[in-house]
Amino acid sequence: MTAPIAQRGFTLLEVLIAMVVIAVITTVVSQALHQTTQVAESERHRLPLILCARSLANHFELENYWPDSGLHDGQHDATGTLCHWRMEVENTQVRQMRRGALTLSTDEDFQHSLTFTLFLSP
Repeated sequence: MTAPIAQRGFTLLEVLIAMVVIAVITTVVSQALHQTTQVAESERHRLPLILCARSLANHFELENYWPDSGLHDGQHDATGTLCHWRMEVENTQVRQMRRGALTLSTDEDFQHSLTFTLFLSP
């Protein structure tokens, strides 16, 4: 009687399971990297607009900006970045307060823009 020969190597099933596990891990890492890249890109566009909104709000306050109801627009240089703004102003139920929907963009056609709400008083 001969002794059984020891098996060496992996079975086809073991190789397939290993490949599936590697594919799942690769997919998860790829999706996480893609999501992180998208968030970083979004923040890169948002930060200058947020700084511009704060600067513009301070400018409005210092100038005692009291616009009429309706659409107003302009440009503002905040920290070396020129931003374009539009603001739709409407009256509120409070007599000495107006609400402004301020839209900011770094380009004139407002393709990449953010909208903020400001409350203005004289």
